Amino acid sequence: MDLLWEWKSSGVDEALTQLNVKALEGTSPSEYLLYSDAIPRRNDGRISRGFLQRYAHTENGGWWCSGIDLLTGEEDTWGCFKPEFPRYSERSKPIKYEHPPLTPTGLFALKVTKDIWRQISDRGAVEFAASDIKENLPDLGFWQWLIDRSEVPLCLTEGAKKAGALLSAGYAAIALPGINNGYRTPKDNNGKRIGKSHLIPQLQKLAISGRTIYLVFDRDSKPKTVKAVNAAIKKTGYLLQQAGCQVKVVVWDSQLGKGVDDLIANCGREYFAEVYDRAPSLETWKARAWQSLTYTPQVKLCDRYLPNTEIPTQTKLIGIKSPKGTGKTKFLERIVLQARQRQQKVLVIGHRIQLVQELCQRFGLQYISEVSRDSSHKCLGYGLCIDSLHPNSQAKFNPDDWQDSLVIIDEIEQVLWHGLNSATCKDNRVEILKTFKTLMQNVLAQQGQVYVADADLSDVAIDYLISLSGIELEPYIICNEWQPDDKSFWQVYNYEGKTPKKLVEDLETYIEKGGKPFICLSAQKLTSKWGTQNLEAYLQQKFPQTRILRIDSESLADRHHPAYQCIAKLNTVLSNYDIVIVSPSIETGISIELKHHFTSVWAIAQGIQSENAVRQTLARIRDNVPRYLWCASYSFNKIGNGSTSIPALLNSSHRFTQLNIRLLQQLDLAYLDDLDTGFQAESLLCWAKMAVRYNASAIDYRGSILAALSAEGHQIIDAATVAIKEPDKKSQDTKSLVEVITEISTQNYQAECQAIAACANLSDIEYQRLNKSIVKSLSDRRKLRKYQLQQRYHLPVTSDLVALDDDGWYDKIRLHYFLTVGRSYLADRDTQVARQLIQRGNGSLFLPDFNHSQLGAVVGTMEILGIPVLLSDSSRQLRNSDRDLQALKAIAINNRSEIKTILNTGIAKNYSPITILSRIISKIDCKLKHIRSETENKKRIRVYQLETITDNRDIVFQHWLNIDRQRPGNSLFWSEDKFSSLKCSRTVQKNDSSYLQLSLNI
Repeated sequence: MDLLWEWKSSGVDEALTQLNVKALEGTSPSEYLLYSDAIPRRNDGRISRGFLQRYAHTENGGWWCSGIDLLTGEEDTWGCFKPEFPRYSERSKPIKYEHPPLTPTGLFALKVTKDIWRQISDRGAVEFAASDIKENLPDLGFWQWLIDRSEVPLCLTEGAKKAGALLSAGYAAIALPGINNGYRTPKDNNGKRIGKSHLIPQLQKLAISGRTIYLVFDRDSKPKTVKAVNAAIKKTGYLLQQAGCQVKVVVWDSQLGKGVDDLIANCGREYFAEVYDRAPSLETWKARAWQSLTYTPQVKLCDRYLPNTEIPTQTKLIGIKSPKGTGKTKFLERIVLQARQRQQKVLVIGHRIQLVQELCQRFGLQYISEVSRDSSHKCLGYGLCIDSLHPNSQAKFNPDDWQDSLVIIDEIEQVLWHGLNSATCKDNRVEILKTFKTLMQNVLAQQGQVYVADADLSDVAIDYLISLSGIELEPYIICNEWQPDDKSFWQVYNYEGKTPKKLVEDLETYIEKGGKPFICLSAQKLTSKWGTQNLEAYLQQKFPQTRILRIDSESLADRHHPAYQCIAKLNTVLSNYDIVIVSPSIETGISIELKHHFTSVWAIAQGIQSENAVRQTLARIRDNVPRYLWCASYSFNKIGNGSTSIPALLNSSHRFTQLNIRLLQQLDLAYLDDLDTGFQAESLLCWAKMAVRYNASAIDYRGSILAALSAEGHQIIDAATVAIKEPDKKSQDTKSLVEVITEISTQNYQAECQAIAACANLSDIEYQRLNKSIVKSLSDRRKLRKYQLQQRYHLPVTSDLVALDDDGWYDKIRLHYFLTVGRSYLADRDTQVARQLIQRGNGSLFLPDFNHSQLGAVVGTMEILGIPVLLSDSSRQLRNSDRDLQALKAIAINNRSEIKTILNTGIAKNYSPITILSRIISKIDCKLKHIRSETENKKRIRVYQLETITDNRDIVFQHWLNIDRQRPGNSLFWSEDKFSSLKCSRTVQKNDSSYLQLSLNI
């Protein structure tokens, strides 16, 4: 056996191999392997014959590898042996590597040469003294140096050769014998788990808080193996994070090499450096992992445009995964045409009106609003948004009418997420999901077909549709793996920083130089400084002679605006403008084929859109022009309690539901007896998968977007390295860009608030008529808004009231009302809301909607924390040392996860009582003010007091109270006797109990 050649072919330095690997044959392998006291032995102490026979194959020779034991600093007795002729497992698979049996596995911390040590030091920019390098290398030397320097990153891989390849390339690296060998899970003799998983001691020595650890596991193409590796990465990565490490995951195309040693040997160390440098964080990787498609494709392509592919007639569910701009819609046009020729009905489902309308136009169908006026076309099929997929919509949708139809769902990932989570579907969500499930069953179980397409098509969407069908189904997958060549790859200029100020400055200079930008923004409202309306006003002020078009949901629906109904003729309309500013209203499904008109695409992603929606937005312009991008570093938008774990998200949701139901059950409500809280488990699971995917990308929003763009093949360039603005150019404006934008934003917003306050009042009948109108002018929207504010607050509508409402005032003071003066009417409020949801769902509830609608648990939590008592005395002076505030902190810290779920408020372990109180009362728009500092026991103590509330909420409360008193059937469920023991947190002595247990005992 030429072991030097074998290790060299894996990119391992020859001197490193000689330090750690040796050839063994005869009885030597057994001496290295069979040392455990647990091995069966004869009375004379020799190993039993049966056990020796199991390892007889090792006598034919092989190589042995071991390194340093990090716990002792000595040469490790544990290692691995690769036999020349391996034995076979019970499944008839060769066992390539043998490890000492009946002894805990360790890890490979290989001995390193001086040159490798220096390379690693240089890469980490860490100095070391020559005396650090011991002449006697087989000791802890290098590894103690690494343990002492958390700033040096570490690679964790599987297999000794791969660690050797990484060390030889200048990266600190250790290896596990298997993907799950980095941690232990305590179990009893029956294999039942009896404790929490923890890192193995050797890995704990290196997993120092602050260290960045790169997980470099194999890239496999087998779905089962991929699933196992992903699970190991999540588990190991989580435990490393718990130890305080930053975790990244190195990924590459599996076709370039399965293991990292293969990758380095095939593509070189320079290529590995590239994938290493762009390794996503664990959260970003998890988000991308949920976006993968592991179903084996029946048709695998690598074409610029999808060709005409014949689909077997017996197939039911056809999934098309193909990059943006590769002709998915064109492909579906042919499918629809064939269906029309055989007189088959066609149903197109989407999530945005403009998108569905454009698809219908291309498919020769009508949108549902047109069908209602001309029912003769209904038999041909039509398009609609998933919001209308229920019997009570304008479509009067009946899934039984579509048993043999063709169903087309483009942008399937976003359509499903819209149906499962959007606010516009909330009131009818149960009916929508019921109808969608019946539709899938009718079509897939009969003679129909379902075509779904998405550039980011994933297992999540396919699994969900199959589970809804209720039958065993093998999807027919068309996977186009085409990627742009060097001429088609985008150049994406990434802007760092906390705000998009630098991007807008460069955009202004770019326009001055004659550039024609297509600008994508994530917001449109005047409340957003970087929204469509404010940026339009700013650029119009700067460039009054330039033709600017704004496209957002308001301009598209305003018959007096030039953007009105322009989606169907975008390529024609856009050619008349120098600058186009768009909102997420055209983030998906729109293909702008206009060539040589726009010279660049600019985007500001503030964390409102999902990660894939941002990428979709950048791709609306098909022309290969530079992209300039600023993304928020993280997103405030989180789903549920923000968890990135499906079990944690679902468990918290279920517990929250049970708490809310328990509170309602104390009313002895008959309609709760047959309540179905287990409605569509498959829909809830899909919601959880997509929510976790969303939450994971929100944690590292910018990193998720950039990593996905890089994975698509686009070139990410630091915008700071490219000078769009001339270095010697001086701005003639004395005000900064942010000041000007802020001034414009403030002026425009104040004008809008004043316009709403000044517009005419609507009668109830006028409101109902206008609200039903599909097309609304700016004046119409203002009148509707004023009416809604009047009904909500019963106050004169002023510009200040409009601004307060935009800032979420209603939800905050509503909670304050039910926490205090309206406490006795809370049960009726929750009962009415729950009854409406249950009635709309015919006895079924979709848990996320139900939990979001109820206030009882929120108010109960704040009462257990003693908030009402603290609010009742606004003159009280508050200190961190106060006994009741200390009790509040103890309850909050012991129930952090429950408070996160119920109040959507994070509580860190190191928060002071005042900080916790401040975060809790911010939920009702109350604040603390620092009034003075004082000295106590030689320590400076800050003293706080509640700020005086001057926003007229007391007047609103009185109106609400009068309305609640006049309602028939009001109940005093939340009576004094039920809550007397919880009115003051100072009396609560159950800090060691979980909050949910405490609440469920109310």
